[in-house]
Amino acid sequence: MSFYDINKFPKKSGLLVFGISMSKVSNSQSAPEVLKQIEYFYKKILYPHVGVQIVYTDTLYLNSQDPAFGLKNKYQTLMLSHKAELEKLIAKKPYLIPTAFAFNSWSQTILQTKSFFYYLGQLKATYKADPDFRRCVEQDILASKKELNSMNIEYILEEITMMYLISKNKVCFQNQYLQNQPEWTLFCYPGEPLKSETYLHNHNLLKLKNPGNCYENSFYDLKDRKLYRYTQNLIYKNDN
Repeated sequence: MSFYDINKFPKKSGLLVFGISMSKVSNSQSAPEVLKQIEYFYKKILYPHVGVQIVYTDTLYLNSQDPAFGLKNKYQTLMLSHKAELEKLIAKKPYLIPTAFAFNSWSQTILQTKSFFYYLGQLKATYKADPDFRRCVEQDILASKKELNSMNIEYILEEITMMYLISKNKVCFQNQYLQNQPEWTLFCYPGEPLKSETYLHNHNLLKLKNPGNCYENSFYDLKDRKLYRYTQNLIYKNDN
């Protein structure tokens, strides 16, 4: 897997997708931090038709033993507060176009995805059948200092299925500024890609292709400002 920063984005319409972890909305993914990351990308835009899609992971966090009612209220409050603050910050920047920014909850994103649960089911079957992929998922869970249980396995599988489908143009985001589907889409998040996500792309486990998207097998690390390009060279067979 190779990585480097992006010099300039393609001269085509594009969409930057920011996945927002509910556990990070008050720190590394606070509204001011997200704005800094957006402003860093601004100088890389050559063609003025690039939108930003914010995807909150609120109901993804319901893969938990905690009572759903309490989690729902907590994450809805965090999500709405974060969105309102970010919109205010964007409005203060005259060079940013408010309609270029769109916001989705996790459930909204699932609704806008073609056959999400079909592909999630396929990946669950692969998890059971492929010991190398299963090892990657388990290593991701343990690396996050979480318990290895069915809920955390479901969390990882649901998360990486969505990220993969976004890159394969299976999610019909509604961006007022772009109007039509973007010609390229790039998923952005602070931190390195997961081992399970890398394995999913390396082996193309769900057998989808989106050659029109130059970033279909890529991931942008907002923390270290690196673009990761997945290749067949990195397979986690011998990690302990």
